[in-house]
Amino acid sequence: MKKTIAVILSAVIFGSASCVCVSADGVTEETLPVPDVDTEFKTYMDYRRITDTDSVQYALQQEAYTDSLGIRRIGEDVCVALGTAYTDSCGERFEITLDSGNTFTAIVGDIKDDSDTDPTNRYVELWEGHGDMVEFIVETEKLDKTVRIMGSIGEYDKYSGSITAIVPLDK
Repeated sequence: MKKTIAVILSAVIFGSASCVCVSADGVTEETLPVPDVDTEFKTYMDYRRITDTDSVQYALQQEAYTDSLGIRRIGEDVCVALGTAYTDSCGERFEITLDSGNTFTAIVGDIKDDSDTDPTNRYVELWEGHGDMVEFIVETEKLDKTVRIMGSIGEYDKYSGSITAIVPLDK
């Protein structure tokens, strides 16, 4: 615990872009910086918009399946698009924690274009104080009607809340 606090304090004092936390059992995990905006609204895109048959994104969707909520998955991971602040390659995995207490694992199935994101390349600005950090890849017609009307995967209880932590799983 003392070691974790020391690492966190040094990150705060020295302005580190991420936090390396060491748990009591010696496991090290790097929490990447989340934007200082409300990230509760989670947009989605239909997987059939990925049309370049020579792309990694397309190949990943050939491995994916649609779950009962309409969200594309590979194994237990939901398929998402992230900004280049978090990754610049598809196939990387992350654990995402929400302020609702829920966590989920995600695999990057697409990369948000830097021209669409904020200057830090972490999120798409939606309206003042709100940003879309994680865009889910879905099969649109299989989404719940409320999700389609509201435009946010955050309407599902499991995915409601703002993002408080994003941890790479492949490092």
